[in-house]
Amino acid sequence: MDSINRPSHMGKNQIPPLFHWINLFYHSKQWLFLPPLFLFFFAFFLLSSGSYSLPLIDRDEPRFAQAARGMLQKQDFIVPFFNGEFRLDKPPLIYWLMAFFYQLFGVNEFSARLPSILSASLLATVLYSISNRYCSSIRWVAPIGFIVSVQTLIHGRLATADMVLVFFGTLSQWAFLNLLKKKSHLWFFIFWISLALGFLAKGPIIWFIAFITYLLHRFVFWKKPLPIGNISPILGSLLCLTIISCWAIPALIETKGLFFKIGIEEHIIHRGIEAFDNRPFIPFYYFISSLISLYPHSAFFGFFFEALKKNWSMENSFLLSWFLAPILIFSFYATELPHYIMPGFPAYFLLIAQGIGEAKQNRFSFLFALFFLGLFAILALSLIFFCLYQGWPQGTSLKDIPILGGLVFLVLSLFGFTLLSYIKNRSLSIPSAFLMALLYALLASSLSFLSKDLRLLSLTIRLSAMFKNMPATSINYASGYTEPSLVFYSNRNWRWDTALPTSPKPPFFLIQLEEETSLGKGLMESFAKIKQPQKKQEKAISLPPFSPPSALKNQENLGEGKIEGLNLGRMSWSKVYYHYHY
Repeated sequence: MDSINRPSHMGKNQIPPLFHWINLFYHSKQWLFLPPLFLFFFAFFLLSSGSYSLPLIDRDEPRFAQAARGMLQKQDFIVPFFNGEFRLDKPPLIYWLMAFFYQLFGVNEFSARLPSILSASLLATVLYSISNRYCSSIRWVAPIGFIVSVQTLIHGRLATADMVLVFFGTLSQWAFLNLLKKKSHLWFFIFWISLALGFLAKGPIIWFIAFITYLLHRFVFWKKPLPIGNISPILGSLLCLTIISCWAIPALIETKGLFFKIGIEEHIIHRGIEAFDNRPFIPFYYFISSLISLYPHSAFFGFFFEALKKNWSMENSFLLSWFLAPILIFSFYATELPHYIMPGFPAYFLLIAQGIGEAKQNRFSFLFALFFLGLFAILALSLIFFCLYQGWPQGTSLKDIPILGGLVFLVLSLFGFTLLSYIKNRSLSIPSAFLMALLYALLASSLSFLSKDLRLLSLTIRLSAMFKNMPATSINYASGYTEPSLVFYSNRNWRWDTALPTSPKPPFFLIQLEEETSLGKGLMESFAKIKQPQKKQEKAISLPPFSPPSALKNQENLGEGKIEGLNLGRMSWSKVYYHYHY
């Protein structure tokens, strides 16, 4: 791997690297903290953009956020509850973290998302540290690539446990790699404590990933004996299980074993046998989903192979095994979701960074990246201009969602083109650096505007104005529109009844779904209108401007009417009938 550390040579007419004097910092110990600190804030501000205004996305985010609030209210930090029932599908670490930030910043969307934002930001510094050791000449590529990728921009700002798992998974794999090279007390504790905290974040999947990584590395790719004794498996397992048992034993006692039955048997084993929500099984699903999840850096897949071909080593064998382990595990899993394989993504970015750092590039890898980025840029522009031209749907800000989504992909494509420019010239020119800064600001602004638009359109947020005076004794019913966000924004329990009571006694709140139109269907109908210009005046979805119902204007404790809005969980436009009497 020493070949990737060769200094690049510049021609006389080539623009010098940006701020060449910064390189002096790399040789000065007092400045060693600056690059990781910069990366942390680079990630934190980007992922925080709009996180305070984006409403909690059904259905996972409200469940996590409300369960954490319930822990604070009940002062029970062993067993989480949601909507009056046990929530046993996830261990408690994510709830503890959310509850901690609730105490600091109040109960809100940003506090609920801070564990994910901080995990992704810290992970950027970890990737920088790994890159600094194995591919120091291009140490920035892996951490920035990880942050500026689609799946990180999504799950790095969601109130779920996934990014916390990825963070501890990365720490454990880094420690594992170091222990396979040299015995160390420091890496021993990092490895086993990370495995314990990863379990407390999302269950035993972190153990399976480490185990499969070892098997692939030892028997498939490297095929040489490894000093597995360096990890001290017996002592380490005792340490790991001791940490977990401090929570698990009280939880099993309090739930009479239900935590194991539901959390392990139903949510891990059952989902592996039968697809969740009857999702269809798609062959090569993770290969297809990775093209989106890793974008724009999925365009640099050729450089992934460049690193493996030109720098085959024990370290790269381990990185390849690490990347493939989650894919191998979940390829045999009935439930397929794109974020399941995220724990392997850090290894991918470390490998493409090495490939990009090569002095001589493969022409095919460069042209493939150019074609792939160009294709996505064209698709993004087409979506933007289509929505502007077609005005889908007419007269509402709903059209801003696909426009802003297209803008995000366009900006990511430009990030990719800037990286291609670096690969070609072997340096980052001042104009390219300013372009990247501009793209960063544009990406953060797009995410912020998108979040605000989604909040304005959210049906639950529109309904929440009527929750302000809801008494604690209110009995709340919902039929058809049974989204967990109702529980979080009302901070009350709801009954998901198919048959609503005809004459409920106050205090009560009643919601019934009347109409629902998929946005995907609406978009397809808009495409169809292009082929039929004579019907251009027709609307795919009728969306009148939102105004508070008249009952709200007159009485705070009594109201009845209909209201429309966006169902964020199903990405559909819904109309509901509501009736409340406090």
